[in-house]
Amino acid sequence: MISYIIYGIYNLVFQIASIGFLFYANTYLNGFIIPDRLRWKNGGLREDLTSLAFAQATVLIIEAALLLLLIYYVNKWYLTNLAGASDPVKVALWTAGIYAVITVGVILVTTYLNFK
Repeated sequence: MISYIIYGIYNLVFQIASIGFLFYANTYLNGFIIPDRLRWKNGGLREDLTSLAFAQATVLIIEAALLLLLIYYVNKWYLTNLAGASDPVKVALWTAGIYAVITVGVILVTTYLNFK
């Protein structure tokens, strides 16, 4: 029973840390990936930033997918080796699905609020 409490706690901590990382990446790191021509035109800020919003959301979703793969394999390993779960793949997939819904929701809300 304690192993499932630990499982829930480290997944909650990972969810919070990954959202924090995605905010940090969107603010400071993704500017190196996304070209400046999506933001600037003729020395000024573009009036239509739709392509920039789409590019930022796409990069964030790719980063979230990589984090999802990481937590899925960590969860599967933990459930198989330490918790002794009867069906670790099913539990890890459910946890990954919950992580994906929360993370994509945060990405969409953040992107909407940034460009509204």
